[in-house]
Amino acid sequence: MRCDDTRAENLSLKDLRRLGCTWRPRIAADALEVGQWQRVSQNNAAVAMVRTRPFIAIAASFAVLALSEHAVAQVNAERLRSTFTDPGTYFQIDGSVSWLRGNVDFLEARSSLSLGHNHRVHTPLLTFTAAYAEINEDPYLSLAFGHARWTASWHPKVASEVFVQAQYNAFLFLRLRLVGGGGVRFLLYESESFEAHAASGYMVEREIFQRSEIPDGEPHPIASTNHRWTNYLTFSVRFDETLSLDNTVYVQPRFDDFSDYRVLEEVALTLKHRSGLLFSMGVSLRFDSDPPTVLERLDVTLFTKLGVHLVRPTEQAATDSRE
Repeated sequence: MRCDDTRAENLSLKDLRRLGCTWRPRIAADALEVGQWQRVSQNNAAVAMVRTRPFIAIAASFAVLALSEHAVAQVNAERLRSTFTDPGTYFQIDGSVSWLRGNVDFLEARSSLSLGHNHRVHTPLLTFTAAYAEINEDPYLSLAFGHARWTASWHPKVASEVFVQAQYNAFLFLRLRLVGGGGVRFLLYESESFEAHAASGYMVEREIFQRSEIPDGEPHPIASTNHRWTNYLTFSVRFDETLSLDNTVYVQPRFDDFSDYRVLEEVALTLKHRSGLLFSMGVSLRFDSDPPTVLERLDVTLFTKLGVHLVRPTEQAATDSRE
């Protein structure tokens, strides 16, 4: 069977990858228009270009590596929060753009903005990310999400958290995902070089998948509302003022069906420079025990990130530094 055979519509993503197909047709091959192809695998972006120019394939590989951090449904806000521990208001912006024209037309753009404030009691956090990529005018990655979280430390070792999130991810056929909830956060251990926290709470989740991408007879609902028990464990190791290692694991089972659960594990090494430059690299594993049949249960992502962060100290922190 050829990849442009219309019968390929009925194959799973795994079978298409075994055939070496980069795209899956959604209508007859002789009537294809821009945007009528569906990506089979994000990591195949460079494969389609290997036969053209090697440097184009290398560039696309790095672009996919930079974008893939955000190609998952769950979002780890803990890594961002653990990066900024100094009192005061902080702002971070990072992004990337790749543009190629010639034998292969390639465009990739990504941007991320984060704003937060560290206070003795209240630590609000707001972050937004958007990413888009296409090859030969055919989109294969399009996503965006916003996340807001408010943590209030009413006790040296106990804090409350509330959060909301909105997300869209065409790569996962996710038309919309809305999340809201809250819980209790505990300080397990704290020293100059090591810090560990754990949290547990409730969240409600509304998911709507793209109906055109889900085959008929799919047991997974197109739209669903679930109530989940959200838990996470996070720790940070600070080797010095510039280098740190952060690890976070989330476990989110459904209250009415513990066999339906999600796990997100992420570890990252972050290097901060006093000029404000920040570089991170790490690995993320996402597992969904009950996804639609057209999606894999496990996603493994390697990511790199370069950004700039600015911090405005509080008056108390500025006074302490002068002393």
